[in-house]
Amino acid sequence: MSFNAWLSELNRILVVFVPCILIGLVSGHLDYFFIIGLMIYGLWTARQLVTLKQWLDDGAPVDDAPEYLGIADQHVSSIVDLQKERQANREKLEDLITHYKEMISALPDAVVIMASNGEIKSANQAATNLLQIDPSRDTNTRITQLVRRPAFTDYFSAQKFDQPLEIRGTSDHEPELSIRVIPFGEKKLVLIAQDMSQSARIYEMRRSFISNASHELRTPLTVILGYLETLSIHQAMPEECNTAVKSAEVQAVRMKQLVEDLLTLSRLESTASVVKDTEVIPVATLITDIVEESKLSTWFTDHQISIHLDTDVKLHGDLQEIHSVISNLINNAVKHTEAGSVIKVTWKKSDDGKLQFIVEDNGQGIAPEHLGRLTERFYRVDAGRSREKGGTGLGLSIVKHILERHEAVLEIDSKIGLGSAFICNFPAHRIAKKNKKLNKNNEI
Repeated sequence: MSFNAWLSELNRILVVFVPCILIGLVSGHLDYFFIIGLMIYGLWTARQLVTLKQWLDDGAPVDDAPEYLGIADQHVSSIVDLQKERQANREKLEDLITHYKEMISALPDAVVIMASNGEIKSANQAATNLLQIDPSRDTNTRITQLVRRPAFTDYFSAQKFDQPLEIRGTSDHEPELSIRVIPFGEKKLVLIAQDMSQSARIYEMRRSFISNASHELRTPLTVILGYLETLSIHQAMPEECNTAVKSAEVQAVRMKQLVEDLLTLSRLESTASVVKDTEVIPVATLITDIVEESKLSTWFTDHQISIHLDTDVKLHGDLQEIHSVISNLINNAVKHTEAGSVIKVTWKKSDDGKLQFIVEDNGQGIAPEHLGRLTERFYRVDAGRSREKGGTGLGLSIVKHILERHEAVLEIDSKIGLGSAFICNFPAHRIAKKNKKLNKNNEI
C-alpha cells in the first residue's frame, strides 16, 4: 500500500471528524458528535464498498472505474491496472489465435485436433476437402465415425502412432492419403493427413518407365550376350580382342542382372498385397541348397559357411520369393566380406514363437549412418567396391519388399569391425506345421 493512499485516507478521516469534533466542543456534546462522525465515516465507507462491488459485478470496466478518496481508490487503481494488463494479454492471445487459425487454414494438409478418445475439437478447411470433416458440424464427434476406412479404424484402435498410415483411394476420385497421429499436451492428439495422389502418380510413372525400359532392354541384351559368348570361345580371335570380348561379356552379364532385378522389384511393387498361404516352403532344405550354390560363385574365396538348423519347420508363402530372400542375403554376405570370413546361416524359432532366418558374418561391418538406407534402391555403402563385386544395389530392396509381402520384418544389426547380422522375422501364423527340433549343426 503506497504512502499516498494512507495520506488520502487520513484526509478523508479529517474531512469527517474535524467538523464533528469542533461542533462537539462548541456545543459541549463531543461524544455525541464523535459517534455521529463514526456513523458518517462508516456509511461513506459502506457506500464505497457497494459501488465497488457493483463495478466488479459489471466486469470492472476500465472506463467506468469509480473515483474514491483513501485506501479504496488504491484498490480500484490496482484493479484497473490489472484489467489493462489483462486486456493487453487478451488482445495478444486473440492475435495469436487468429494467426494460428489463419496458418492452419492455409495449410494444404488436413489438421484435426482431437481428444485422446478421438473426439474432434477443431479442424481446418483441408480436413473438409480430404476427410469430409466439417468443423462446425462434427465437433465432439469421434474421428472413427467420420473416417470409416477399416485400415484407419485398426490404426487408431491400436494406438501405435510411430509410423504413418498409407491409405489408397478406392476409386480415381478418392485421394491417396498419408495419415499421421501425433500425441501432444495432456491427452490430446493431432491428426495430419497429406494428399499423396500426385506423388503416387509420379511414383507410378517412374515405376512404369523402369519396368517398360527393363523389358525393352532384356531382348537386345540377351542377343548381345549370346554373340559375346560365341565370340569368347572362338579360337582364332586375337588375344587383345579376346580380352575385350571377355570384359564386354562381364559387363553385359552385370547389366542383364540389373535388368532382371529391376523387373523383379517392379513386379513386387505392383503386387504389394500380402502373399497368401499358397505354398509350403521347406526353408531348411532351401538354405542348404542355396549355400551349396553360393560355393560355386566367383565371389566365394575360402569362406567358412556354417548352417544352424534349429528347426525344420516349414513356412507358408511364395517359394520363388523366399528363395530370392535367402539367396540375396547369403550371396551378399559372400560378396561383401574378405576371403576366409566366417558366415553363419541360422533357421530357428524364437522364444516368442516367430520364425527367424539369420545371416551373420564377421566382416568389416557397416557404419550406423548407413543402416537406415541399406534397403533403398541403388544405395551402396561403398559404391566402388559394390560395382567391383558386380552388385546392382537392388538386392536388399527386393528382400524388404518380399518380406513385407510375407508380413515379415528385416532387422539389420552391424558394428564396425565386428561384422553384420541380417535378421528376417516371420510371424508365427506363417508356420506350416510344427516339427521336432533338429539337434545338429551342419558345417559346410
